[in-house]
Amino acid sequence: MRKQVGTIMAFVAPVPVGYRAKQATHSFPSSLSATNLFRLIPANPASSHPACFPLRPLLPPSSGPSMVAASPSKAPENSPSSSVTTYDVVVIGGGPAGLSLASGLGKRGVRVLCADINLDKPWPNNYGTWVDELEPLGLADCTSHQWTRTAAYVSADGRKSNLGRPYARVDRAALKKRFLDRCEESGNVTVIKAVASEVDVTTSREQTYVSLDVDGKDGENSVVTARVVVDCTGHSLKFVKFNEGKTPGFQAAYGIECIVKEKGTSFDADEMLLMDFRDDHMQGSGEDRRVSSTKPTFIYVMPLDNGKGRHMFFEETSLVASPAMDFEELKERLYRRLAYYNVEVEKVMDEEFCLIPMGGEMPMLRQRVVAFGGAAALVHPATGYMIARALELADKAASVISAELQNEGSADAMAHRIWDRIWNVGRIRQRDFFNFGGEYLRKIDLQTTRDFFGAFFELPKEEWAGFLSFRLIKPLERLTFGLGVFARTTNRVRTSIVLDAIVNGRIPLLMSVLPVYKVEEDE
Repeated sequence: MRKQVGTIMAFVAPVPVGYRAKQATHSFPSSLSATNLFRLIPANPASSHPACFPLRPLLPPSSGPSMVAASPSKAPENSPSSSVTTYDVVVIGGGPAGLSLASGLGKRGVRVLCADINLDKPWPNNYGTWVDELEPLGLADCTSHQWTRTAAYVSADGRKSNLGRPYARVDRAALKKRFLDRCEESGNVTVIKAVASEVDVTTSREQTYVSLDVDGKDGENSVVTARVVVDCTGHSLKFVKFNEGKTPGFQAAYGIECIVKEKGTSFDADEMLLMDFRDDHMQGSGEDRRVSSTKPTFIYVMPLDNGKGRHMFFEETSLVASPAMDFEELKERLYRRLAYYNVEVEKVMDEEFCLIPMGGEMPMLRQRVVAFGGAAALVHPATGYMIARALELADKAASVISAELQNEGSADAMAHRIWDRIWNVGRIRQRDFFNFGGEYLRKIDLQTTRDFFGAFFELPKEEWAGFLSFRLIKPLERLTFGLGVFARTTNRVRTSIVLDAIVNGRIPLLMSVLPVYKVEEDE
């Protein structure tokens, strides 16, 4: 159920969530230099830059990392005196979440600074998503490949499921340029190549100070203020605090973009293969069969040469596990699978090591720094999908923030109200439901996984598509989905899922399917 091909995760040492931010007396440097502002020159989509960086040293420990802030929000150090530039909103991070939010705010007349040290570079991640998610956003043209046919092999009998839902690979350069163009057209957004090193939430009641290392060089320090600061730096959790408790699951994947030898592959060259749980290549010994059963993986296949079948993207994926599956094991399984299907790799063009945290705890909703995207835990807890979800919610979040800026009050009170709208009761209950699904999937073996997804893809398309796309907004929609899977699946799944619901799902799961609260998602 690959989603965001190549999402990079870096885990950092946790700190206590109950820190006290450092007090400071400020004298500020001059306003941001115009030489540090820029317009994006789109990268060549065929660039040889790796889409993901090796992450082996960053794998989580067996006990799993605590999802808390990496460093406290604190006051900037003293610096030479001068004026300080003020914005309505400072957005920290220039990925899809950060730039889409900044452009949405700019469109509403909000004065925004968006800071990211890599704003002049291509986004490192590859993204795959459904075409019908991009079309309503006016972004279906920001794709490098689209497939009208999408399939999956999830049944124990090896039967192919034709999904009937077009899929796309996002053109990262085109999408980034689109949002930068929107920022420029608004006339209200400044983008700067800088690292946000510190955030001071204590000196002022009305404003938050952000210390920026311009161009990432020590000594070139600037300070700006804003009524709202939004952390869009992904899962590094630099300025946002999370509740402690549940350890997240992890989706791990090893992938290669490659050229295969002339004879091609046994995979359909005109079809996107979303997930293939067949394990014929893991039947060589009793140990192979045991490992395949207890640690299920699937292959995700994107043909990239319009039916020729030689330019391919293959990715071996562990859907969700805790602790994360090792990259070397995923790599070994991928090459074993390809060998079984007589696929010979002639040239590896790109190699990906991808790790996505899924589920776990929520961010703390009573903190001054607001978060959006991965930093706000908006990743689907059971599938890893996020890109389309973040792009869709960006406009809604921008509307919420711009409306709050019209109100008086402290920066803390404003941030708390924004948090409450981003994570309203309806979205929290929706996440509880998906979280239960993710926690269930990380516990079950290959046969049970096949039985579950065999029933999953027999549902009406709007139901399984709603689950994958972070829809199923209303409680009764989730209840209908759950009962639909239950009615179509095997007794093996029924028994295990009922037991898990009683032991682990409990009140949050029950509340997620009962219509006892107002759904505000579409307001």
